[in-house]
Amino acid sequence: MKIYEEIKNALDISDIIGERVKLKRSGRGFMGLCPFHDEKTPSFHVFTDTQTYYCFGCQAAGDIFTFVMKTEGLSFSEALSLLAARAGIKLSQNERSNREKSLYEILDIAAKFFTGNLTGVQGGAARAYMRRRNLDENDIAKFSLGYSINSWDSLTNYLRKLGVKDRQLLDSGLSLPGNRGLYDRFRGRLMFPVKDIAGRVIAFGGRLIDGEGAKYINSPEGEIYSKRKNLYLLNEAKRFIKEKNRSILVEGYMDALRLHKNGFGEAAASLGTSLTAEQADLLARFSSRCYICYDSDSAGQNAALRGMYILSEHGLDVHVMNIPEGKDPDEFLSANSPKDFEKVIFQSVPLVLQQINTLAPALGKSETRKAATKELFENLSRLNINEISPYRSKLSELTMIPPTEIEKILLGDAQNLKINFVNNDEIFTRSYEILEAAFCAMLFNYPECRLSIEISEACEILEGELARDTALSILTENPDTLVSLWLSTGDTERNALIKRGEEFCRSLEGKNVAEKWKNLYGMLNTRRMKNLLSKIQMKMAQNNASPADLLKFFELKNKILN
Repeated sequence: MKIYEEIKNALDISDIIGERVKLKRSGRGFMGLCPFHDEKTPSFHVFTDTQTYYCFGCQAAGDIFTFVMKTEGLSFSEALSLLAARAGIKLSQNERSNREKSLYEILDIAAKFFTGNLTGVQGGAARAYMRRRNLDENDIAKFSLGYSINSWDSLTNYLRKLGVKDRQLLDSGLSLPGNRGLYDRFRGRLMFPVKDIAGRVIAFGGRLIDGEGAKYINSPEGEIYSKRKNLYLLNEAKRFIKEKNRSILVEGYMDALRLHKNGFGEAAASLGTSLTAEQADLLARFSSRCYICYDSDSAGQNAALRGMYILSEHGLDVHVMNIPEGKDPDEFLSANSPKDFEKVIFQSVPLVLQQINTLAPALGKSETRKAATKELFENLSRLNINEISPYRSKLSELTMIPPTEIEKILLGDAQNLKINFVNNDEIFTRSYEILEAAFCAMLFNYPECRLSIEISEACEILEGELARDTALSILTENPDTLVSLWLSTGDTERNALIKRGEEFCRSLEGKNVAEKWKNLYGMLNTRRMKNLLSKIQMKMAQNNASPADLLKFFELKNKILN
């Protein structure tokens, strides 16, 4: 049996692909959104009986090897090594060949080099630091911890002796150029290897042990490492996230380590305070529930709020943990028991309440109430109204807006999308997103609306990508089957958009469907014409307007005025 066949027999293609693609059971295999082209409706199928995949959209096809090669940017030999290691199969020297070492191999060698330093004679200072932080020898093996000795070029020279070229040393982020040649980026630091979701070392973080310099330094972004696309310890946490149906997101390396040591294996660190859509999608593969546990200082809480909205917009049920006494997760668990931390999880609050609590001080002062109220409603308007409704009374108390008006502000005003605040001293302008949601809802529910508009016209009148894609689906497919299709593929965004639009439609003026549709269409079409008018006005101001532009200008102006 050839080695690649042995590897294919040892691994299940759905497990490998499932780490990158959210798969749903379908017939004799699975289906999901294709990773090789942009699509909204799943056309990517994984067949477990033949251990192959095929996309009916872009015709991408292959087996476990071609998938890894395409998604990871690897050669066949590199994919062979990766999957062999995953399957626990050793390759002979001939199968490995004498190819130039990949960046993954170089970083893996560096990780082992750092671990050797930590456990060796030169690692005494680092081990003493670990003892002060309640880390032991078991943690070295469990988390692949290491130590970069305070030497100018010990790692650089070690890798050179193994045949690693200077170009690769720079590309890996392990070495830096200097007047005396290349030197080690990390020196005198406890080393935390960052691994991708497949368990390969892709970067390092280093905590200063001795000498002068920044407390933490990290690998630069490069060919195989992007901070926004990875989470520290997620490769270890993913199975626990699935088991517990929740993830805990922290900021730093030590926070994540401390949680894992105390039985919270579902923890991962964001490698910085700014969460990204890619990280949200990573977490959403394994559970829809996420608890954010950032530092209790103001910067940490502001970062938590920004991250919450990103996670929520990607379908996650988000709660924020508020650690008492201004401690971070590492400090709290170093002084308290896991049961105490579970209490903090139990007492976590949803996004809406966290946002309200954070702005409460500013809402309580007359000089800051206007700006805080505007910020509050702008942020909350990104959420589903059903999440906000239970807190209308609290919102009313803090903003001094009657409870009956709270929902109107969040849903928008059908006439001009403007709401007067208390004392008529400020105008809060609502975005047009809710109108586009209502437009999609009417298309979805009423055949007469679908018959009254061309596909091209719908594309012109809608600006939001989600609304445009939803409208196209409704106009090109049978609406009766769309909901079940969306649910089967885990696409909750479109269904939520329709529901939100239906709620708003009830506030639209008009006695019947035709009148409501006319009013809604009129508002969106007026916006479209005003946008076109503004573009022509800019051309006119720059003396770049053509005769056709001038004719269009007067045509649009007359339509808007009439």
